[in-house]
Amino acid sequence: MRNFLIGLILFVVGIAALMLIPSKQAAAPMPWDVTIMADGNSRVFDIHLGTTTFKQAQQAFNIYAKTAIFSQENQAASVEAYFDSINLGGLSAKVVLNLSVADDAIPAMQDHATEAKLQPSGARRYMLHSDDQAQLLDAPINTITYIPSVKLNEDMLINRFGVAEKVEQATNQPNTIIWHYPKIGLSIRLSPEDKTVLEYSTIN
Repeated sequence: MRNFLIGLILFVVGIAALMLIPSKQAAAPMPWDVTIMADGNSRVFDIHLGTTTFKQAQQAFNIYAKTAIFSQENQAASVEAYFDSINLGGLSAKVVLNLSVADDAIPAMQDHATEAKLQPSGARRYMLHSDDQAQLLDAPINTITYIPSVKLNEDMLINRFGVAEKVEQATNQPNTIIWHYPKIGLSIRLSPEDKTVLEYSTIN
């Protein structure tokens, strides 16, 4: 009986020890983990540009986003979903998704908007009605803007992405340069004063 109790105790302790061992988790997608898909577009953060929908992106990030239309004079209005803070692989960042929506559907959404507010940039932000937000769930994502809370230095970016194929000065921003990686649809905006901005766009 004594041997049975000892064996039972050892068995229970063994099971408890196994339960305490953390299971191996899949590595979180990082901004430099970019895959070119069969259609020529990039896949980053588990989002296949031009294919993954807004609903699927929210499921991947496990967080809901806010949506709005941004309209500026002499520019086409854009429908955006934005996450104020997402943590991926230990990097906290703001993420903005541009959604592919038919041009003729945007004016109606603006008419239904619950609020229209002028932004410091000069753009006007239209907060969408809940019915219009629901319609956006199946909209594909064509651009991801990723703004990490920690500035990424040039050496780190070159180590991860390589040397940019093209470098240009940002318009009306003398201290800002833009690195272009057209093969993966990426541009990186670098400024000594502002945060690093990575923008991934559809290629095809």
